[in-house]
Amino acid sequence: MKLSGTSHHKKPVIVVAVSGGPDSMFLLHEVARRKEARIVVGHVNHGARGGESDKDQAMVEDMVKHLHLEKAIHKQKTPRGGRKGMEAGEKGSFPPGFENDARNVRHAFLKRLSRKFGNAKVALAHTADDQVETILMRVFEGAGIGGLKGIPRGNGGEIIHPILDVWKEDILEYLKKREIPCRTDRSNVDTRFERNWMRHVLLPVLVKRYGKSVKQRIHALGERFRELDDYLEDESQRWIRKNIGDADGVIRFRRKAYSRLPTVLRVKILQRVCFDRLGLAPNERLLTAMDRTVLEGGPSARLNVGKGWKLDIRYEEATFIHGHAAPKDEGFELVSEAKRGIGPARAKRLAAKGDAEVFDAVSLRMPLDVRTLRAGDRVRPFGMATEKKVKEILIDRKVPRGDRWGRPVVCDAEGAILWIPGILRSAHAPVTPATRKAVLLRIRSRK
Repeated sequence: MKLSGTSHHKKPVIVVAVSGGPDSMFLLHEVARRKEARIVVGHVNHGARGGESDKDQAMVEDMVKHLHLEKAIHKQKTPRGGRKGMEAGEKGSFPPGFENDARNVRHAFLKRLSRKFGNAKVALAHTADDQVETILMRVFEGAGIGGLKGIPRGNGGEIIHPILDVWKEDILEYLKKREIPCRTDRSNVDTRFERNWMRHVLLPVLVKRYGKSVKQRIHALGERFRELDDYLEDESQRWIRKNIGDADGVIRFRRKAYSRLPTVLRVKILQRVCFDRLGLAPNERLLTAMDRTVLEGGPSARLNVGKGWKLDIRYEEATFIHGHAAPKDEGFELVSEAKRGIGPARAKRLAAKGDAEVFDAVSLRMPLDVRTLRAGDRVRPFGMATEKKVKEILIDRKVPRGDRWGRPVVCDAEGAILWIPGILRSAHAPVTPATRKAVLLRIRSRK
């Protein structure tokens, strides 16, 4: 039987997670037999099955002593549900959330153990059968390619899965032949847990209908998805380096170049951007929504993607923006000129053509900025006391739909809209007879 994922360096430390069940006892003996590493056995006694849990721990400790290995035991004082939860566990009926809580406790303990021994590898006893069950669960959850590859052989960190290619029946035969003891956890037959339902209900039906080889075919399918996902990882990173810009906290890319790519690569690119630059782990549904927004969204489309990040669509670009940040428009620049002796009448004449506007310099909140109009923008038009949606103003003025968005807009330091060239100016910083110093603003194209 092939044991994958272990190091061949001189006596590295490997933490082997051992519950006392058949799979972990097989893993422990195979790693110990190779004598390639200093082995530390990690065991968690959740206390959820009372005396049965203590017997699991005792058997693991006896085996550790027999094999002359090191051990680290974590025993929970109070299992989920307290005394009632433990009494239910002794009968094989575990409280809701037990499985997830127990997994979190084990992972935290093993991570601490890994750090204690210099970030040692942690070997988990997931088998080929576990891999098949995981792939089926991911199918029904609607997972993408990354999920359909199943359990990874390693997580890029301390976790390794050395026996993902070993089947349960071979493990049981191995233990029987060598008279190696193991324990059976009654929670493993509780079909309220999804994995147990897959194992004891669905898979027997599939094997009966399609033959025993159906499990091997599902396992092989996971390997193909793993190879495909690895390929997409490489291609997505290459595309990102070439096509995605990141400046002033705004991540942007050209929609046309993105739209030429196949769906699987587009989704992987979005996933990598979220992982590496936004600190997000989007599910398949959100990735699909993001992809559709980039491909089909109008120039006012916006999608909240989590943790304050928004996906904004402009005519030719898609941008990821955090919070109230706005992308600086690279196609326009703001030109300002200080003016004195300008009253309301002259200010009105200077602004008559729509390509310039005059403001009271003292009343402006500096610095000013230029960006493009976005969905949801509001402005308080000159002469009005309340704000109004920019979209409604554009509709009232019969601005064609295709000309409404992508227009430059001048904002003050707090993000308030001062001026939409060719459309209107706001009520902010008006020129009055008392104005001593004014600012003449113009928008100029950089192209």
